[in-house]
Order: sequence, then structure tokens, then C-alpha cells
Amino acid sequence: MFCTFCTSQTFNTFSAELALLPRRSYTYHGRPITLIPVLYYRHRRNHFALAEPSPLRRALRPTIGVILALVILYFAGSWLMDRIGLGNHARQTAVVLTMERQGSAQVSLDDKEFASAQNDMKLYASDRVKTSANGRAALTFFDGTVIRLGDQTEAAVLKSDLKTEKSLLSIRLSSGQVWVSTPVSPSFTGSVLRTIEAASGIGFDIPRATDAVIGLRSVTVYSAAGLGIKLAIPGAVVPVIVGEGQQFALPENFDPNTDLYQYRSAIGSLASVPAFVEESRSLYLTQHPKGPVGTGSGLTVEEGAELSVVSPANNTTVRTGTVSVKGVVGSKVSVVRVNGYQASLASDRTFLIELSLPDENTVTITVEAVDQQGSVLETAVRQVTRDLKPPSSPAITSPAATGQTYRTQRTEIAITGSAPPGTNGIIVNDYRLQIFKPEDTTWTYLASTKLDNFREGENVFNVYAINDAGKKSEPATLTIVLGGEGEGVINVGSASSGASSEVTSEEDLPKNAALKPGTVLVTGPFPGTQFTSTGSAFLIEGSTPSDTASVWVNGYKLRLYTPGKTFWNYIADPALGTLKRGVNTYRINARNAKGEILDTTTYTVTY
Repeated sequence: MFCTFCTSQTFNTFSAELALLPRRSYTYHGRPITLIPVLYYRHRRNHFALAEPSPLRRALRPTIGVILALVILYFAGSWLMDRIGLGNHARQTAVVLTMERQGSAQVSLDDKEFASAQNDMKLYASDRVKTSANGRAALTFFDGTVIRLGDQTEAAVLKSDLKTEKSLLSIRLSSGQVWVSTPVSPSFTGSVLRTIEAASGIGFDIPRATDAVIGLRSVTVYSAAGLGIKLAIPGAVVPVIVGEGQQFALPENFDPNTDLYQYRSAIGSLASVPAFVEESRSLYLTQHPKGPVGTGSGLTVEEGAELSVVSPANNTTVRTGTVSVKGVVGSKVSVVRVNGYQASLASDRTFLIELSLPDENTVTITVEAVDQQGSVLETAVRQVTRDLKPPSSPAITSPAATGQTYRTQRTEIAITGSAPPGTNGIIVNDYRLQIFKPEDTTWTYLASTKLDNFREGENVFNVYAINDAGKKSEPATLTIVLGGEGEGVINVGSASSGASSEVTSEEDLPKNAALKPGTVLVTGPFPGTQFTSTGSAFLIEGSTPSDTASVWVNGYKLRLYTPGKTFWNYIADPALGTLKRGVNTYRINARNAKGEILDTTTYTVTY
């Protein structure tokens, strides 16, 4: 709406000023055009009374401003807290360091110099620990995850954050290798993201129920939930998944654009594991929690107490390699630790953990009730006695009896025998029979060239019985020779192998120069003069001149070699003492009927 005075005065003034403006005339296509400069006139406003805003609007304006400011502050603060690891209701927790022997590890706290570590030290983010040449140490996280450091290993704690929704735990592995054991399920609400960042740049995502060994460029997975451990490899677009029963070793000079699954393979045997893994399993929790005792158990603690251990009973005797530790705690208890490992705590305050026992006659079990601040409220101690007596040896009945040597030309042959009472499993060499049940009294093993467990030459089969405590018997041994003439038993005595006692001392034979140099060669497992082995036992094979009467390896005469044969073989096996960690040198001499050296060669194996 315009007032009459305003509009008329403005129009009249504008017309008068417009009349005074100079004009210019032009012609365009013969037509006269007059250009008048345009004057932009701005109305001169006078003071007029405006309508007063309502009281409600005046009150809402500051309120809305405050609300908007608070919303902005909330989201900005949440983003900042999450960036620094304090979001999602996070609580940074300590990582407990376990020392297995005095002086075996050092720690660096807050990026200071390394100093001697103490047992049960609490480590936090950026703290580092390293072990000596013969050292061992372990890190235990809030969810019960155990990371055990091998010798000459250095690791740093990156995260140990207990959060409402997704908790985080992570270490950086700078050198060496670690054994990792994670629980089947967390003892609190929410998920856990577990990672290991190796100095090689590889990232390892660790699932629940993991039992694995991880190095800078390798991983061996004995068990893992789901698909297994996921590896993020620098330069590779797709991650590599290493599942249960598989191993992965990445060479230094690899092409990330090639198929990286070529470096993944099956573990040779789940029954024969390295000493580092066996030690880790015996010292730390490997049988993960099976779940809480259960709501409605009826268990209670005594008045004024915070901890009651129901089982095991004190001074009880166990035959198995594990024992169930269960009980109940009071309302002040936040965490239950059993020998340093976190037990599963149920809503009715009961707890349960399956504890792996070391190979000791008497084992001490310490149960600690810990409050939310990490203070131990109450401790209970139980002593258990282990029955470590190994079972009797099994018997071999076919194709020959225990201790005999059998010759065959068949590429597939069944070995059968009987099991002693109380046998929980049968192991043949490094393979545990999958179809054998604890109630079975007989067993069968198939040796076949197609299965790569039966080769030309001498094959030694050591058969063990295992009881429910995991103890192995003394082996029953059978030697089968594949090749040659005839079928049947050729030696009724004890089985021979590369570790057997010498028939004749080579020291008494001539030490002449080679009469036929270059005629003794090694053809397997890799032709030439050297080989690197990462598996178990293997056969060293080679060729000899036709006038060879005997072949000697490191002073031992091959008993199954017959004069005139142009090939020979020798078993390299850690169980027989013919293969050891490190560099192994095998000197092979071929001698004629006079005992003279026809030729000699040396084969080096790094194991």
C-alpha cells in the first residue's frame, strides 16, 4: 500500500528532473531516434511507524539460536572425540604384560628408552615391548585376546579402547612373530575390531575364535571364525582371505597386480605344530570360553564376599589338557581374570572359562575379581594335579608287524593296526587320522603316491597313540620300500632309517680322491647342491654310477641300497634326528666293491 502524498510527490519530482536532462538525437535506418539518459531515482524515505513484533516471536528468536548452537557443538564435539578415540563412550583400557622369565623382555613407556619389563605391567597406547633372543612375553587385552611375542620380537600397543558399540584393539608388529588367540565371543555387548599392523605394510584383521601365528609377511591360521583372517596388502585392490587350516607367505619382491592367492597353501598338518605354538597353547588360553554358566544357576556368593569358585575343587586330579573354571561374583566385580585371562561373565554374575593347562604335575589356578577401576577385590587359588602318564604304543599288524621292513611295487598300500585302551587319537607321522574315534580299537592309514605320502625308495611310518590329555605314546615304526624286486618282508628286525646306527664305520674305508668325479648327483627334492625346506620330512634322492657297491650319507651306510643300483635316497626328518633347524649339510659318498670313493658331493638344506 502507498500513501497518496508519497506517490504524487515522488512522481512530480521525478518528472521535473527528467525534463532537465540533455537529449541526443540519432538516425537508425533513416529513422530519427532520441536517447534520453535514465535517471535512477531513489525514494527518500521518511520516518513512519512500523508494526511491533509479537512477544512470542521475540521470545523464540534467542531460544532457536541457542538450540542451533548446541546442535552444532554436539556434532562438532562428537566428531572431534571420535577422531581422538574418545567417542562412542570409549574407555581406554590397560594391556597386561605377562613375563615368562625374568629379563626376557624390555618396555618403552611414553616413547622413552627401553628398560627392563616387570610382570603384570600395564601398557597403554604407544607403549612398546620387545623380547630378547630367547625371550617370550604376552599381551592380554580387555576382551581376553592374547598376543604372545616370540623371540626377538618387537610390538607396540596402538589401541585398547572399550566402547559401547564397536571396541578396538590393535598392535603394530615391527619385527619377529606373534601367536594370537581370541575368544569365541566377547563378554560384553558390542563388537570388537582386532587388527595387527605389520612393518611390511600388511594389515591383518583378526576374527573371533582365532588361533594363529602372524609374522611381518606371513600368517598361519590353525582356527578362525567365519572366512578367516583378512589381509590388506599394499598395492593390492582386493584383500586376501586366509582361512582355517591355511597359511600365507608373501615374498619381498611381489607384484600386487598378480594373483596373490598363489602364495596361499594348506597347512601340511594340523596335528604337528611348531614348538612356539605348542608352548603358547599350553601356557595361555586356547580353549575359548563356551559361554556363561547360565541364568538361573542358583549360585551366590557369601555375605561380605565378592568371589566364589565352584570348580575345580582344590587338589583335584585331571587327565585332560584343559579344565573348566567357573563360579560367581558379587555386584562390585566388573571383570574376572583366571591366570591373567578374562572369563566370560553372565548377567546372573556367574563366570566360566576353559583353561589350557601346562605340562606340569601340579598347576596353580589363580582367580581374581576385579572392579571397574582395575583393582583386585578378592583372589581365590586352586591347585590341580595332572595325570601326565603317556599311553601305550599302538601295534602295527599289516602289511607287516611293528619294527619290520616291507618291500612292495604297489603305489598304494593300507597300513593297519590296533589301538591301546584309552586312546583318543592316532597320529601317523605328522597326520592325525580323522576317522578314528576314541572308542575304536583298530585303525587304518592309506599310503599312496597320489596323496604324496608314499614315494619311491624307503618310507618310514611312525604311529603314535594320543590320550585325552594330549600325551603321545612312544612310536610304533614300520618301514616300507617302494621299488625293487619282490614283495614282502625283507627285514624282521627294528625299522631302519637315516637315524639308525651305522653298520660299518666309514672311518675305516679308503679316503682316496674321486675315481669318477661328477657321477654322483642329487636330483630331489631340488636338483643341484642346495635346497630350502619349510615343511616337514622329505626324501633326498640322487644318482650313482653303475659300479657303486655302497652309498654313504654323513658316515651312515644306506642299508636298503643294493649294489649296482643307479639311484639312492635318504630320509631327512626332524623326528629321526636327520634334519634340524638351520643349515644341514649332507655329504654323499659312492664307493665301489673295494670301498674306494667313486665320487662325492655335498647337499646343503636350510630348514
